[in-house]
Parts: sequence; structure tokens; C-alpha cells
Amino acid sequence: MTKISARHVVVVMTGVGSYQIPMLRSMREVFSRHGISLIAHTTDPFAPGIPVSLQRLLREGMADGVVMTNCLVGDEEDELVEMLAALGVPSAFIGLRVSGATSVYGDNLVGMRELMAHLLDDRGVRRPVLLRGIRHQPDTVQREVVFREELARRGVPVDEGLVVDGEYQHDVSFAAVRDLLARRQDLDAVVAMNDMSALGALEALADGGLRVPEDVLVTGFDDDPAASLTWPGLTSVDQGLAEQGAAAATGLVAQLAGRPPSGEVVVPTRLVVRGSTAAGENEEACRVDSALEMAREAHGRIIARDAVLGISRAMIRCRTVDQVVEAFTSRLNRLGLLRCFLVAYAGPDPAGGTGAPRHQRARLLLDHREGRAWPLTADTFSSSELLPAELRGELDRGLLVMQPLSVVDRELGYMLFEQHLGSVEITDVLRIDLSRTLDSALGTQELADHAATLERLVIRRTRELEAEVVTRRRAERELQRANGELQRMLMHDSLTRIANRVAFARHLERQWRALADRGGELAVVMVDVDLFKAYNDHNGHVVGDEALRAVASCLERAVRAPEDLACRYGGEEFAVVLPDSDVTEALAVADRFRDLLAEASIPHGASPVASVVTASIGVAVTVATPEGDPSSVVEAADAALYRAKASGRNQVFVAAREDRPRRITLPDASGGPGGGKVRIGDLPAGTKPSSRTDP
Repeated sequence: MTKISARHVVVVMTGVGSYQIPMLRSMREVFSRHGISLIAHTTDPFAPGIPVSLQRLLREGMADGVVMTNCLVGDEEDELVEMLAALGVPSAFIGLRVSGATSVYGDNLVGMRELMAHLLDDRGVRRPVLLRGIRHQPDTVQREVVFREELARRGVPVDEGLVVDGEYQHDVSFAAVRDLLARRQDLDAVVAMNDMSALGALEALADGGLRVPEDVLVTGFDDDPAASLTWPGLTSVDQGLAEQGAAAATGLVAQLAGRPPSGEVVVPTRLVVRGSTAAGENEEACRVDSALEMAREAHGRIIARDAVLGISRAMIRCRTVDQVVEAFTSRLNRLGLLRCFLVAYAGPDPAGGTGAPRHQRARLLLDHREGRAWPLTADTFSSSELLPAELRGELDRGLLVMQPLSVVDRELGYMLFEQHLGSVEITDVLRIDLSRTLDSALGTQELADHAATLERLVIRRTRELEAEVVTRRRAERELQRANGELQRMLMHDSLTRIANRVAFARHLERQWRALADRGGELAVVMVDVDLFKAYNDHNGHVVGDEALRAVASCLERAVRAPEDLACRYGGEEFAVVLPDSDVTEALAVADRFRDLLAEASIPHGASPVASVVTASIGVAVTVATPEGDPSSVVEAADAALYRAKASGRNQVFVAAREDRPRRITLPDASGGPGGGKVRIGDLPAGTKPSSRTDP
């Protein structure tokens, strides 16, 4: 065996889920035999540009080799391929065809032809729906070409009215098929480009009263574990993901040993027929096996989701970075993370050179290994090294996932972690919650640092006054300006010009104390702009900032009483404190805000909820008591907001006194599909405000 000096291979992929895990397992097995460790850098395929953290990782020479999956949009994939070539990094590709390189992919042509033959010849399908994936993605393009060719070969015309976009996503596919069924039901099959889209189609068909496979057949692609854990089981195509990962790793090892690239490597696919297209002979036995597997899967997911929810709840109260780390660490072991390192950027590295992007000075916030957190040093290090010197050996063993932490288009830092490669996906949930809370805590810390700077300025100016009477008036003006700026920065949001989270917390505490002595009621309204990241991606951040200002204006105009306070809670979240207000009064504020937002009619071309910007709202009301905690009403409102989002967005949920959210039916003029109204709750569209609640 040729000795290989390489130590680190970077794998570029969209996440660590059921699609990527088989590839990672097989790659880890191949590379470990040669003493090579893996760093799996995750990217968001819908975020613009190559992630800054990935560019730094590649340009600073951390990658001795790269395995790249089809995880970016077309132009950005080409840009990354060109960057790897320019840097001279040995590379292998999965799902991409790169001339002269090791390019591994599943045989989409054979797999899709077998699937279409099964539908058209074995099952007699003649009016299939094509549920497309991401349009630029090579696998999607190939599968659609075969779909059309196989229909044409049998003289069956393609009905373009039955071609809809699913974008590889469950929710998008559910909405697309639901809307299609509202227009027509003359279909006999749904051919989805992946299993997640197929599962969304299954739900939409069930909601529409159609049976699978009796009325409509459904197929997917990829043979995701979820395909066998549904009733009926989903007919799919096994791409041989583990074999693709092993082939890419083997090809890259050969290149690292000095041999030429392997060229194109085609991995055979296999049609897997299940109950969604044909009832099996042992259907009952299969159902029992599936039920047992689903129970095991559900148990694992419940444990992980409970831990994630616990972290989210704990982070609601966090105001400092130390509190964020403590809340995160307290439930880390339950997430199945074997190692976890949390790193925050601390500013540009003066020694980072002039290249773009420059690396940052970084600070380690958490070192969690062997089931516990280890003491940290106060020293910073270069982000190009990923970890401090004393921990750099952790990069030389096993597999670490690198998850950038970002808010909108600003990277705050990253997580490096090793997890059990099971089927429960937790990385996205952790990234979103941790990024949002860390952003707020870092912002508070920056304000505190700036406040300390201003206070030092005040002290210096005061001493100048004592030393020189001549400068007294000028120093007094500087003192007033500094104090004014300090108060403004501490209490107002610079983007929306309304109160910020610090002002919210102080006002809530002050009003709670005032009401506690007489047992007065206090309401909190939490507002989250629906699908704002998609809005930003679709319209750009300048337009996104304008939208946030418009939402803030609507919310500020919706409150009436002098003691009511509307604020920006963080990112696209807003909150309102309503002292001496009951549920009816709180709902009135929510109703006025929704009306004002509807009047603003901010176009949202990327929303499946409505054609304009909408918001999900959580409402909580409680009685203030001397021994009570004001954060409890915030947690209850946040839980209600979560339910509103989970129930389809553009809804208002009220948390009952026992903390059970209740859905409230309110009119909506957001201009969504179906006559200009969006139904919220169970009443017909256009129904007047009602006090009826759903448990």
C-alpha cells in the first residue's frame, strides 16, 4: 500500500441527514484505513454565494483533498470547482460530472427507466404528475428527461398541466400537489424526484380524499429510510449512496497516492417496489416490521427533539454569551454528540493577509468531550486553524461536522461536532436556534463594551473639566452626547427605529413589578415574519431591511395605550408588552397589526403561504405576582408562536393559562390563493373575529 501523507479531507454537503449519512459512513471507513480524518462542511443550497467559512478552509490549506457533492446552485458549483482547480486541491465529485476528474454518480438513467417501465407497463399509468426537484440540479434534469422520453416512447403525451415544482422539499411538494388537486383530479400517478417530495404528495393526496395505491400511485427516488416507514411503503429507487461515497473516497485516496483521477464512475441503481404502487404478498408482515421500525425511529426522534426543545426554551432567557453556552451544554449529551466545539469570531486577524476572504481571530466558547465541558483559556486563535493549538489534534481523528453559524448574511462563528451517524437530523434546528440566540447575546455584549467605552469617555471628560475650567462647556456637551448615544444604543434598534430587546426586558420587568402588587394582568404578543429568509434570498437584503422597517411600523401603530411597548426581539422576530391587558385586548392589537400588515401589502414572491408578507403570532396573558417570573409569559407566548408556525404560519395562537396554545380564528386580508382570503382555524374564509379557541 502506497504511503499517504495527507491528514484531512473536506467533504462539502448540504447537511448531515438521511441522504448524506450513508455516504459519510462509507467515506469514513475508507479514509480511516489510510489515517485520514474527515471534516464535513455543511452549506445552505438556497443561500447566495460560496460560504465564507468554506472559502477560508480551502484557501488556508486545511484540505489535503476534497469530496464535493452537488450542494450549491449551478453557477456557484462551477465557481467552487474552478477554485479547487486553481488551488490544486485533489478532488472527487459525487453527483457532478467534472471533466478529467473522479466523478461518481448513481445511474439515474437506468433507475428512472425501470421506475417508468414499472408505472407505464406493469401498472398501466397514462396521466402521471411530474413533481420536479431543484431545476438546476443535474439529477433532477436527468430524471425529467427520462420521464419525458419514456412517455414519448409509448406514445403518451406529457400533460404540462400536470408538471409542478416540489424543490425536493416535503412542504413545498405538499402545497404544489394540494393546489393541483384543487384544479383537477384526472391523474393516476405522482412521479416525485425524491422521497421527501413523494411523502409530501402522499399527505396531499390523503387530504384530498384520494387513496394510494387504489386511486393514485406514488413513487419517489433515493430510497430514503422514511420510504419504508410509511403506509403504504413508498416505491423508490435505491441510488447506492453508500457505494457512491465509497467510490469517491477510493478515487480520492488514489489521487492522494499520486495516481490519476478515475474519471466517471457510475454506481448501479435498483428499483424498490413497495405498496405505493403495488400491494405486496406479505403486506401484513411488512406493516408489523414497519411499525416496529417506526416506533424505534420515533423514540430516537422524540429524545432528540425533546433535547432540542429544552435548549430552545433555556435560550429564551439567555442575555449573555456565557448563559447561551451554559444552556447549550446542559442538554448536549442527550443529542448524541460525542464531541462539540463552539467557536465565535472575535474580529479580523491582523496577520491574516490581504486575500479575500480574510480569516478572523476566533474564540473558543465550548470544548465538550467525553461527556463533559472542559476549562477554556482566554486566548484567541486564527480561524484558519479551526481550533486552538492544544486541541488541534482533535482534527486528526474521525469525522467532524463543520456547521457555520450565521444570521442573514453575517457569519458569527461555527460549530465543530461529531455525532452518532443515526437517522435523526438535528443540525439545522441547532444551527437556527443557536445562531439567533448567539447573535442577540453578542449584540448585547457589543453594546455593553461600547457602553464601557462611553463611560470611560465620560470619566476622561469629567477630569478635563476639573483640570481646565476653560473647556467646561465643551466637555459638558460631549458628556451629554455620550450619555445620549449610550441610552439610544441601549434602548433602540438601529434598523427599525423601535425599541430593542434590552428595552423590552426592562419594560417587562418594570411593568411586572407595578402590576404584581395588585394582581394585574399582563399580555405578551410574539410576532415572527413568515419565511423571511426566503424573502431575503428572493429580494435581497436591502429590500429585506425595508420590509422589516415596514413590519415594525405596522406593529408600533397597532398598540394604543401609553404603557404598551412594541420592540424588535431579534432578526425577524418582534414582541409587544401590553400591561393591564386581557386576551381580548391582546387579540385586538394582533388584529390591528394584521390589518395594517395586509394594507401594507408587501409582495412576497417566495412564500407558499400568501403572495404578500404575512406573520405568525403567539399571544400569552398572565396575572403578575410578586413571586412570579416575567419570563414565563414570554416563554408561553413563544411556545404559542411556535405552534402558529408549525400549523402552517399566518396564524394567531393563544397560550392557555396552563400553557396549552389555542388557535384563534381571525380574518386575514393577505391576498392568498382562494378568493383573496387565507383560512386560519376551522371557520370559513372571511369570518369575523371570534372568541372560539381550539385546544
